[in-house]
Amino acid sequence: MNSPKRKRSRLACKPCRERKRKCEGGEPCVTCTQWGYECYYEFRRGRATPDPPSRPIPPSSTVESDRRGLIRRLEANSGAAFVRKLGLKIDPTKAPKLSPFGWNVGAREISSELTATSALPIIQVTSLEHMTSLAQVYFDKVDPCYGFIDHRQFFERLDLRWKSPLTPSIYDSILGGVAAIGCLFSQRNATIAELHLIRSARSSLDSQHLSGPPSIDLLAGWTLRLIYLRMTDSPHSTWIASSTLMHLIEASGLHSESPSDLVPIAQCDPDLKRRLVGLAYHLNAWTSFDSGLSRVSFQKTDLPLLPSPKPGDYTAEVLGLLPVSVSLDPGRLKDETDLTSALSETLYGTHTQPPSVLAQCNLVLCILRRIHVQNLNIPSDLAEQVLALLKKGVGCARGMVMDCSPWHHVANVPFHIICVLLVMDTRSSLAMLPEAMQTLSMVASTYDTETMRNAHSAARLLVLLHQQRREHDMAIFAETLNIHQPERQIALSPEFNPSAEDCSWLGALVDDMPGLPRVDFDEFLNADMIKDPSLLAGSE
Repeated sequence: MNSPKRKRSRLACKPCRERKRKCEGGEPCVTCTQWGYECYYEFRRGRATPDPPSRPIPPSSTVESDRRGLIRRLEANSGAAFVRKLGLKIDPTKAPKLSPFGWNVGAREISSELTATSALPIIQVTSLEHMTSLAQVYFDKVDPCYGFIDHRQFFERLDLRWKSPLTPSIYDSILGGVAAIGCLFSQRNATIAELHLIRSARSSLDSQHLSGPPSIDLLAGWTLRLIYLRMTDSPHSTWIASSTLMHLIEASGLHSESPSDLVPIAQCDPDLKRRLVGLAYHLNAWTSFDSGLSRVSFQKTDLPLLPSPKPGDYTAEVLGLLPVSVSLDPGRLKDETDLTSALSETLYGTHTQPPSVLAQCNLVLCILRRIHVQNLNIPSDLAEQVLALLKKGVGCARGMVMDCSPWHHVANVPFHIICVLLVMDTRSSLAMLPEAMQTLSMVASTYDTETMRNAHSAARLLVLLHQQRREHDMAIFAETLNIHQPERQIALSPEFNPSAEDCSWLGALVDDMPGLPRVDFDEFLNADMIKDPSLLAGSE
């Protein structure tokens, strides 16, 4: 039996006509309903075409709007994208190229002869005395703010390793990582020993084949590698290392505070565990923000608990910034109230050590970029606090350069302070520019790398473009003021002396106010009375 033919309308809707689809003439028609088209009809030739019926914004437009908002937040979190947008806004023809300016002080140069050699065992790189000296530099300069290694255990394992030269272990990655960072914080230029230490530590990590949960030593070795990369390597390499570490932590169960979720390897010192997990989380979040890439988050927990405070240890200061940092995830929409609250909370936090102060500055700079991208204003009561903190950060950066402490924010914070001061564009903010530029120049001259040369050149270019725009504006003002304006005679209105008739309404008003004494207003308002000197003499 043949099925009945589908009826077709003589007048098809506009979407069906354009797509050459069958249309039964409904309002809306079946085809448009099935395919989600906006159904409307055109009248025959000679008649006006009606406008499509007004409907709510389709979901695709909402999705596109959300996507644009996400891109803006990504650009605000990423200092590199923000700098590019800033330059394009001032002068599109001369804007700096997209680059992670001031990401760190730059790569440590590798000699050609070292590139061809394989990794050496840790005991063949240098002496025990040299290793001990480098480790002491690490524990003096880095460990106070990145404290996740047991001091006593480290030196015990160091002595044991030299007594048993034929028994390598994963702890070699910790020995090599600590010593390499010690080299970084004691020598302004790379040495052969430092590069051999890095290669030895990396070889120890890469040689591990997991058949179970990762060990705490493996996680600590990866954390040291991540710290070194953040201070010397590219954002992409650092992001890969940070993501790898986060996945290893999740596989180990080290991030979980619930006893039922712990695997055997996670049974370790709770305080050191929280420090390691917190630092991994902190570095992954900011590396992701700077790179415009996704960060790793755990399924069963949000943020690690803060470690217990200890005398001489300031790791909790750095990790205390983590809740606000994570709240700036580009996927989370923050309104003016949220950003103002985050800015206030960060500004009034306690940070006493230079690395912690620079981490605080870095977070404030990110919040300020988000405020600018969303066309919001900094509250007046916080603006002075912002400038005070940025000034403090510039001073900390100079002190760390003189102390040979090339934390990644030593270059990053002064560079982005210059950018934010230009965006703020107030007399107070611009007055800080010379000091910020002088600090960046100091970093660039101390660590003469391509990374720092590019950062210094880009900062100078942004200031120059800003100056040229101001000069152009001043020329417009000068031209405007030089326009000839004819002199005009200002006509003075004749003296107005109200008559008694004009003010008769005052008498009626007084009649309605019995509390006032009777006054003859006709006589009082007579202008001739003012000329009588007896009225000005007062009563005797």
